[in-house]
Amino acid sequence: MRRIPNLDYQCYLDAVTAQRGHQEDWLAVGYAPRGFYLKDFCLLRVGDTFHLYHIAGTPGVSCCLPGNEIWFGHATTTDFRRWETHEPCFYLNPAGWDNGHVFAPNVIAAEGRYWMFYTGCALDNTQRIGVAVSDDLFTWTRACPTPVIRPEEYGWAFCPTTGGSACRDPHVMRLGDEYRMYYTAVTNAGRGCVGLAASRDLRHWEDRGPAFTSRVLGHCESSNMQELDGQYLLFFGGHYEYWSYVVSDNPDTWPDQPPRPLLRGITAMEVVARAARRWLVAYFRFDSLRLHLGIIDWDASTPAITPLTDAAALAEFGI
Repeated sequence: MRRIPNLDYQCYLDAVTAQRGHQEDWLAVGYAPRGFYLKDFCLLRVGDTFHLYHIAGTPGVSCCLPGNEIWFGHATTTDFRRWETHEPCFYLNPAGWDNGHVFAPNVIAAEGRYWMFYTGCALDNTQRIGVAVSDDLFTWTRACPTPVIRPEEYGWAFCPTTGGSACRDPHVMRLGDEYRMYYTAVTNAGRGCVGLAASRDLRHWEDRGPAFTSRVLGHCESSNMQELDGQYLLFFGGHYEYWSYVVSDNPDTWPDQPPRPLLRGITAMEVVARAARRWLVAYFRFDSLRLHLGIIDWDASTPAITPLTDAAALAEFGI
């Protein structure tokens, strides 16, 4: 019997191949999958390969509308000049607490596998933080049926259980003998803050309250903590303005201080590599909604993110 080809399936295969092979001058224009925008993201280096996970959405459509920002994009590169775009790797759960949107993935390698912390939103945009696990970086399953960060249980947080709430953008790291999670939230007084939680097993988290509370922001965005010469730098954005940081000698708390700006028009940054006191960083810009590279020189009189578009500059960082 003659086998009839499945033309719909072939169409799907052709589309996947076209998307995966699509290339542009990524250093010049910034990376995003063809036909989509890129927002909050993370990078995980495994050997010589960088895995990128990111919010993906439809240009011109609000992130709050049902049907947009419902899965994470996944791409890989070894040199930031050529990207391979993979199929979406993680979706919202239509029957779960995260049935509206998924935002801001943060992936780490720990305990013999990979862990993805993410913001899950209900259809009314009520936000919590959940976790998924993977053994191969391509297939992800939820590690817990409920959120691991639930600020409605924290007395300091503004977090109603319906009608939208502010609890998003996790950044997880190992510090000493425990894991730390820094995430953005809002206090009961209506001030933007970065919350802190700690864990030994990545599934159960102890609330440590606000690590930093802003005097000027109603909400911080995309917090990220890094150590530099014995000090702790807490990075965050704020309502389409500057990507900034504050400094502390204690990774549990940052004193009240004016944020120090690094670059305007960006709201998320990841450290790609370090060469002494020079950092190669990746960030997304609001004017392009694509991933770009830059360099921070901490010995400069006023440190800032300098955009990088010349591939030769990557050699300093072993790329």
